[in-house]
Amino acid sequence: MSDDRIEVRGLTKTYEGGDPRRPALDGVDLDIPRRRFVSLIGPSGCGKSTLLRVIAGLEDHDTGTVTVFGSTPESMCEAKAVGLVPQTPALLPWLNVRRNVSLPARVNRRAGRGSEDPDLLLRMVDLEDAARRYPHELSGGMKQRVAIARAFGLRPDLLLMDEPFSALDEFTREALQLQLLGLWERMSTTVVFVTHSVREAVTLSDEVVVMSARPGRVHEVLPVDLPRPRDGAVVTGPLMHALEDRVRASLQSAWEVGAAPDDLVRR
Repeated sequence: MSDDRIEVRGLTKTYEGGDPRRPALDGVDLDIPRRRFVSLIGPSGCGKSTLLRVIAGLEDHDTGTVTVFGSTPESMCEAKAVGLVPQTPALLPWLNVRRNVSLPARVNRRAGRGSEDPDLLLRMVDLEDAARRYPHELSGGMKQRVAIARAFGLRPDLLLMDEPFSALDEFTREALQLQLLGLWERMSTTVVFVTHSVREAVTLSDEVVVMSARPGRVHEVLPVDLPRPRDGAVVTGPLMHALEDRVRASLQSAWEVGAAPDDLVRR
């Protein structure tokens, strides 16, 4: 057990009423070093979000172990050391943007953790002019920027993100990716990010974890050897395209390894 990484060993998870022969997760082994940005990608239903919730301490598992920087996931949650950004922003409609961003620090004053200046966070996601607006006055992309800024408010040791940009248009998505990277580089937070987008995974990550079709297992961990900070020139260059092709090839291989014979016939 190490305090400088997330360690997942032999993790299995079968949902009640599910087929025990095809669990959601089956024998997952994974190491995520501290302060790394790691994306999970794989076919729908391969257990990416389940793995994220187990690491977050929000869901039990059947067998195996999970430690987060030497502690249990539950202990990390109690210490307010884990942030979560889901697909939908879940902002409080009766609070304005600034108060939504500062809410975790106000609610958790006794957590013993430092908090980030909400005005600085809003500047970093280009929302300082919207500080007094309410959620119903914001676009989808603006709401997600508020949610991301809020998640960084308590300076979490671990930030878990479950397809936070999936509902956004491509232009907004790309802009938010770069803003997220700016926040991450400032905060030195460990991020585990679930996505279905190969380009998004490569743009953001230090490593891409490719998962096999259900039952979910780690098929391959691919390093992303792109320089940081990642600007427009980096994410449109030839190395970026080569890495995307490599992830796509691994996904194809993972699908074929995990697919049942009937699935391969229907393909």
